[in-house]
Amino acid sequence: MFNIGTISQGLYNSVKDGVLVCRRLFPMIISVVVFVKILSELNLIEYVALPLGPVMETMGLPVEFGLVWAAAMLVNIYSSLALIPSIVLMVPTVTVEQMTILGLIILIAHSLILETKIAGQCGLSMTVQVVLRIASAWIAGLSVHYACSAFGFWQEPAAVLFEAKTVSNTFMGWVLGECYNLVQIFVIVCCVMAFNRLINVLRISDAIGFVLSPLLRVLGISKQATNIVIVGLVLGILYGSGVIIQAIKEGRISHGDAFTTMSLMSLAHALIEDTVLLALIGGSIWGLLGVRLCLAILIGAVINGIYLKRYQPTMEGTA
Repeated sequence: MFNIGTISQGLYNSVKDGVLVCRRLFPMIISVVVFVKILSELNLIEYVALPLGPVMETMGLPVEFGLVWAAAMLVNIYSSLALIPSIVLMVPTVTVEQMTILGLIILIAHSLILETKIAGQCGLSMTVQVVLRIASAWIAGLSVHYACSAFGFWQEPAAVLFEAKTVSNTFMGWVLGECYNLVQIFVIVCCVMAFNRLINVLRISDAIGFVLSPLLRVLGISKQATNIVIVGLVLGILYGSGVIIQAIKEGRISHGDAFTTMSLMSLAHALIEDTVLLALIGGSIWGLLGVRLCLAILIGAVINGIYLKRYQPTMEGTA
């Protein structure tokens, strides 16, 4: 299956993909980093993070982490990753519990502007999707915090692999340090691209689909919609929504399926890629993956039940 030529070509394509992705990401990331630097110089970070401060504290997180989550919600995951090194320096110590919770809320509620617009194209309420994702993220963070407090696990210091590089306290030192951080992000993106290619070669997506299909059927999701959900769970919401839009146009799935599948995918998508990214900040990979997936399935079941209770009588009456 593997030989030197295949591996070399795969690595080359991964770097090529990484360059294309970073060309889109870096302008946004740089603008966010510069904005945070200005806030830092003016000692305004805690005030900007203040609106999310009470929410972060309920989950056992430092107030400063509110700025990281805000960047993830308004821009994307990579923007929050770019902020984490400098924000972590402002906090005395961070635990595995805290970084797991931070990773979870970022995974569940990120890129809200873009991804809720995608939901809107599928015929769903953008407001409902925003509220669903933020509320679900808070519930997940709160649950993990109380569980860790009750049973005392994940209290050890977090091993943050994505760390800031401090060259000096001068402006040029800051510029060089941020360039180092961008290089780290580029390497991470290339590794993720390579990892995705490996997943496709090993047909891991098929294995995940095989495991999840019976469970999704139990949730009331049709066979056609089950395939769409698996695409979203493994590859990402962009790919899954594209399939949904096409299926709706062709009349292959109902509005109920579109609503439940899109809601489920909004809470849990790109399970492998995004989980690996957030594991780099020191969270538990099992907490990031397991809690997110279990919460998404639980909320998906509730959503499906509410939808059927509200609309099925009407549908039966018109049948």
